[in-house]
Amino acid sequence: MNDTASSTDHASLALAGIVQAALLVHRTASGEPVDVDAQDALLRSIATHRAASFAEVFPQPRAYRLGARVAVAALSGGAGSPEVLRYTLQLIDLAKMLKGIPQVVEKLGRLLDGIDRQHPEVSQLASIYQQTISTLGKRIQVTGNPQILQREESADRIRALLLAGVRMAWLWQHRQL
Repeated sequence: MNDTASSTDHASLALAGIVQAALLVHRTASGEPVDVDAQDALLRSIATHRAASFAEVFPQPRAYRLGARVAVAALSGGAGSPEVLRYTLQLIDLAKMLKGIPQVVEKLGRLLDGIDRQHPEVSQLASIYQQTISTLGKRIQVTGNPQILQREESADRIRALLLAGVRMAWLWQHRQL
């Protein structure tokens, strides 16, 4: 996809990204294997908050196939995880809330300016999530294997993926970078 791709193409990729983030949160919390390429694409997208084009946000659209497949299956009546749907809807809601609080948007931008765009650290992204999105007053209650959820590494990965999901939901809702 290039800069001539339509707004609908970008919205479709962003929606796939929201679902993909929700799915990877669910898999992480449950101790299931996570597609590393799908995860890395999401985490790198967070650092594109100052991108000049959607091509910068989605340099490899194929990395969002997993989310697209799950979204199509869910919309086609296929059996899916209720947690993935719940997380998806909550991510969309958080992005709406974020839009209404400019101070948090500004703080989020400042914090994201300090991360490595190519190789963002999961723990740093998790901290940014805690300092910004977690302060909105509405939290996503992630369910899964308690032993996994208690591990700092798992909690950080989940928070980083939730931050990526909010980024994708922002793009999907507002069609702006």
